[in-house]
Amino acid sequence: MKWKATVAAICIPALLVGELLMAQEQSQPDQRPPITFTEYVNQVLRSNLDLAAQRSNIAISQAGVTTASVRPDWGLDIGVPDADLSNQGFPTTWSVGLTAPVELGGKRGSRIRAATADVSITTADYEDAVRQLRASAANAFVDALGARQILQSKTKSLAQLDRIVSVNQERLRVGDIGEIELAQSRVERDQFKADAISAESDVYRADLAAAQRLGNPDKLGHQMPVPTGNLEIATRTYNLEELIAHALQNRSDVVSRMRAIKAADERIRLAKANLIPDVAVNGAFAHTGTGSGDFLQQPDNTISGGVSVNLPISRNLHRGELESARATRQQAEVQLRSAQLKVEAEVRDAYEKYQSSVRQLSVFHSGLLRDADRVLEARLYAYQHGGSTLLEVIDAQRKSADVYLAYSQALTDHGHALVTLEEAAATWDISF
Repeated sequence: MKWKATVAAICIPALLVGELLMAQEQSQPDQRPPITFTEYVNQVLRSNLDLAAQRSNIAISQAGVTTASVRPDWGLDIGVPDADLSNQGFPTTWSVGLTAPVELGGKRGSRIRAATADVSITTADYEDAVRQLRASAANAFVDALGARQILQSKTKSLAQLDRIVSVNQERLRVGDIGEIELAQSRVERDQFKADAISAESDVYRADLAAAQRLGNPDKLGHQMPVPTGNLEIATRTYNLEELIAHALQNRSDVVSRMRAIKAADERIRLAKANLIPDVAVNGAFAHTGTGSGDFLQQPDNTISGGVSVNLPISRNLHRGELESARATRQQAEVQLRSAQLKVEAEVRDAYEKYQSSVRQLSVFHSGLLRDADRVLEARLYAYQHGGSTLLEVIDAQRKSADVYLAYSQALTDHGHALVTLEEAAATWDISF
């Protein structure tokens, strides 16, 4: 029939024009600067304000080492010269002495080792903050790519509906259909147009959430970077037991708990050292003048010295510091076991989620996408030649749209699952 040839003549160019417009939109350069996954994560780790505050804890704990290395100050005693107010010739005297405290039992060395152990804990805590922030940044980047993937799927569906509307406009012109069929196709098309507009807003919001982690207000405006990458990456094969072993050995929160036990041991040694009494060595020089009258005498110079020892009776009767240090070590052991249990559970859970995401993607890759395209194209072709109804075409188009939206979500879920697994296992070789 004549209308069939006319519709085919319109539909094919409409398809080509729609694809050309999509290609032009994708090729137009964005005014905002692009940023790759690696660049984005590195910038977040360099400039994130929360991480910078966490980094200050290392400097604070290092200052504690300096404080622990301080030795007790010496004491200087100066005897003020005596004044003879009676004017009877009483000899003038003055003296000067030094007192040098001496710490016994290796207290200073124990303090330094304990403070150094605290630095190692703080460093591990900082590394754990880096691990978590890196994963958070990666997930934000995945969200931005996923939002673009969804927008691309909705744009594709919108172009397909534009084709159907164009066909119906021509069929109405030649009198093959009525106004209702054309209106129905327009309603379907405009509904998807509204979804596409909403998807564009989702892209911007995802970009804004990612830019916020950069810690620079300039990055929230016209300089907000545009994440560039591809979620369609190859799936991976992992060995669960190897991942668990690696996490238990290398994850920074577990390392921090291991170091906490060593720090507790150093605190116990310091507490025991503090029970040992210290001594103070002192020496003095005294001078007595000649005097006059009844107090006339030869000048006298005297050197004296001595050693004083404090008696830590109370500290030995009430060993609160030592008991606290021992309780802290027991607590650290429990916290280590708790952290190890938590890590193993997280790795197992992340591994299962990743395997599930891989299985979901395999469904799409095994032919679901191709079959959805074939069904839609077949329905469109049949509709163009009068062998299918509008409702059948719209139903096929909806199913195709649902499949591609589900595929976009599956890609996003796979990206998140990969990030979560590598974060949990303390490995990192991700790129999108």
